[in-house]
Amino acid sequence: MKKIVLIIIALVCTNKNYSQDSIVNFLDKKGEIVEKQYAVEIETIVKKDTLWKVTKYYRTGKIKKQGHFKTKDKKMPVGEFVSFNRKGKVSTILFYDLFGKKEGRKKVWFDTGKISSTGIYLKDMKEGVWKYYHYNGNKACVQYFKNDSIIKTTIYNQDGDEIIGDFIEKRKAKFKGGIKKFNNKLKKLVNNLDYKIKGKVYVNFVINVDGKITDVEIDDTLPDKLNTQIVSFFEKIEGWQPAIHMNRKYPISFSIPLSFR
Repeated sequence: MKKIVLIIIALVCTNKNYSQDSIVNFLDKKGEIVEKQYAVEIETIVKKDTLWKVTKYYRTGKIKKQGHFKTKDKKMPVGEFVSFNRKGKVSTILFYDLFGKKEGRKKVWFDTGKISSTGIYLKDMKEGVWKYYHYNGNKACVQYFKNDSIIKTTIYNQDGDEIIGDFIEKRKAKFKGGIKKFNNKLKKLVNNLDYKIKGKVYVNFVINVDGKITDVEIDDTLPDKLNTQIVSFFEKIEGWQPAIHMNRKYPISFSIPLSFR
């Protein structure tokens, strides 16, 4: 991570007024500023003309989110904000007006490139038709809004056929036997590795729509054999129930630290 941090700082330092108009923050998973060794994200704040450009990076150095604010304290967003997934693909586009309110169309994409959801904001309020799609591309849910109030909700099965049933707006991914059982599996991994490591290693993965663990990545640089051992262990874990969002199974990203002594 040290090399990545130095590259990001070097890019920020190209600003002529670095000490006054450029900031580098190290953030934990809650977005709070922490010391570099505890960071899961890196944030740069750079003054561009009359606006402040804020960029968040994953620990790997890839851009996570980018947008502009009227003030250094990030209290008034303005213009286009773009989020990226760990593969570097655009995941969300959202707009703010000159008063810091959401305005215009919001679009969200799955990692496959297919559309996940789309809808319109008018002065920070949802308005008109909001559509949500299953991972396979078919409609999952359509909601109609007036002044941020839901007028009607229609749900569809994975084949895109309208259905009548219980509407689940949001449910977290669950591990069979509870999260404690999952953590016990991770302890076994830590205790049985062939290498001696000190400190933390951050592992990122996705609980996919079928409950499988996919896209396992390790932010920190490790020996190839050790990296393969950890990735293989995570990919073989079974027992997850996928998350549900707006009547569809939804892929959820996790980032967890493995602590070694």
